[in-house]
Amino acid sequence: MQPQASLESFLRVFFDSAADIVPLFLLALLIGALIEEFVSERFIARFLTGRSPATMILAAIVGALIPLCTCGMVPLAVSLRRRGGDVKHIFCFLTSGAAVSIPVLLLTWKIIGFKWVGVRLLASVLLGLMTGYASVFLLRSVGARTAETLADRDGAVEMPEGTFDLTPIAGRSRVRAAWRGFLGQLAEYAPWVLVSLVLAAAVDVLVPGHWIHILYGQRTTVGSLLASVSGVPFYFCSGAELPLVRELLSKGMGLGPATAMMLAVPIVNIPTFGVVGKWLGPRAALVYLATIAGGSTLLGILAGRLMAP
Repeated sequence: MQPQASLESFLRVFFDSAADIVPLFLLALLIGALIEEFVSERFIARFLTGRSPATMILAAIVGALIPLCTCGMVPLAVSLRRRGGDVKHIFCFLTSGAAVSIPVLLLTWKIIGFKWVGVRLLASVLLGLMTGYASVFLLRSVGARTAETLADRDGAVEMPEGTFDLTPIAGRSRVRAAWRGFLGQLAEYAPWVLVSLVLAAAVDVLVPGHWIHILYGQRTTVGSLLASVSGVPFYFCSGAELPLVRELLSKGMGLGPATAMMLAVPIVNIPTFGVVGKWLGPRAALVYLATIAGGSTLLGILAGRLMAP
């Protein structure tokens, strides 16, 4: 392809994707900011204890509805752990919440189709459950550590200012706080949506379809594993990866690897390792991220087999 034609193709894909994504992306951020401002931490904490499997499912679902990225979910998980949430419920809640949220489900529906909403929600809840139960064995040594007060420790993970604040404030002040939350999320997420749009356009121009099929084939275990670790150099907050996923699907990516990528990419990356490492320590953080990659790979393989035509 000639350079001018390549540039035209790149710009076409970039702006077409941006026109589809940006309006709903802004709406999703606004909805997320409103939920974050008006849903209290105390309300969430009620769902993070208990021995019944039903309480684990509830923790996973509640986590999946919270509109925070991984770097926002970790401080919330730290706070809830100090309030008495047990290890398996906390990691279940943290994982499902980092993988998906209500705004992300809206974006998923708009960008890659309605059937993916159910797939993504179910897979995220299952990943949360798998990680929660696995944490009882794999992260047993961090149980006491994560329950201690972190206020006096160096490198402590702190809640972002105003996040899930329990102090009653006037209605107009809450609206202003929600607006500030919206602007903060926009500043945090927008650069990575831009990166995803650029990568999607680059894939369209530079990567032949048969290479996508080889790397991320429909039923290959390797494809799901590669998809699970594709985001390591980046920090795609959940939903920001969707333009890239859509382009890869159009180039021949399998349904299983696409599922694995959407689950793992928002969590399995270097910035998340740094944030989780402050809480758990580097070794436990590495175990946690490896657990996410392994669980996403397994769920990707399962999704590929169940969704195959």
